[in-house]
This record gives sequence, C-alpha cells and structure tokens, in this order.
Amino acid sequence: MEISERFIAAGRSSFVREVAIPVGEDIEKISKEFPCQDEILIEIEHKPEAFLSGLEALIGIVVFFGGWAGTKFLDEVYDAKFSPAVKDRLAKYIQKSGAHKKYSLAISINKKNSGASVLICSVGSTIEEIEASEAHIPSVLKIAEACLESGAEDIVHMFVIDNGNCNFKPLTYSSYGDALTGLKHMFPAKMPRYLDNDDC
Repeated sequence: MEISERFIAAGRSSFVREVAIPVGEDIEKISKEFPCQDEILIEIEHKPEAFLSGLEALIGIVVFFGGWAGTKFLDEVYDAKFSPAVKDRLAKYIQKSGAHKKYSLAISINKKNSGASVLICSVGSTIEEIEASEAHIPSVLKIAEACLESGAEDIVHMFVIDNGNCNFKPLTYSSYGDALTGLKHMFPAKMPRYLDNDDC
C-alpha cells in the first residue's frame, strides 16, 4: 500500500485555503509513512460549464495497491488519520458555508502498473450525513476490488454514497475530470423560490 502526497480537491478558493491546503499537509505526513515509489499523476481538467451544482467541495486521498489492502488502508489510514483530519476542518467550513449544500470526502484507489482506478465519494450536507455515508465504505471496497481486478484499463469506476444511500454498481468514466463533472451533475443547485403576488 502506497499513499500519494498529491490529493484531489475541488471547491471555492475559501475551501482550498481553509480545508484543502491544511489537509494536504496532513496527507504529506501520511505519505511519508507509506511512500509512493512510482506515482502516476491524476489530472483533472477544469472545463467551464453553464451548470450550477449543489456540490460545494470535495477532497480525496490517493492510494496505490500492489495486492489488495483495502482493510489495512481503511483501518490504518482513512479511519485513523485522513477522515478525522478532514472532518475537523470541514465541520467549521460547513458551519460558515451552510448545510444546504453537498460536501464529499473521497478515496481514489489505483492498481499499481495498471490504468484501473476506483473513486469512492462519501457525500453529505453535514458531518453526520458524511459519516452515514462512510459507514458503507467497507462494503464498497469489496466491490472495488473486483473492479480493479477486472482488467479494464484507463477507466474510473465511481461509487457515490450520499447520506448513507449507495450505488453498488459503479458509474464509469474515462477520466477523473469526467467523473467529477458527473458527480457535480448528480447534485443540481437548488434555486431560490421567489414569491409572487399570488403567493402572498
């Protein structure tokens, strides 16, 4: 098991400043315990689009497996170090930004010497909803192992767990950029409803 010092982040500049950069420093420390030998670069292209998403922010850790080490990763890295570090900062950010939006903690699992990849997104509007989603990660990891062993190259298999509701059949994308665009489209922004004279 190897942890990349690089990580996935998407959100406003305030999220990057208050959450992503400090968490990135934590991930760098974790990566020194589980150093990456042959790291691949996960590129996310930001394409401008006329779509308002209710997904406010995402931050994810990137892990590489030679053999399967899902339980070890979950116990020693995600549950023990990554998730608590993120949620401590994210709780403060949600308090300021509002619980009417969606936030995601993510895991990018990559098979060494292969283009196969899995993205697991635990989504919620509050820390409690995100934790309800995280409770399903062990079940998703079992399916993720099969996806990585399937031999499909250059495909991102994305699992989305929203407030404890999970798609156990992954969505497939050709890149991480496309996967994140797909994730944003799952949560369209709720537009404010304006009252007219008939409503008064």
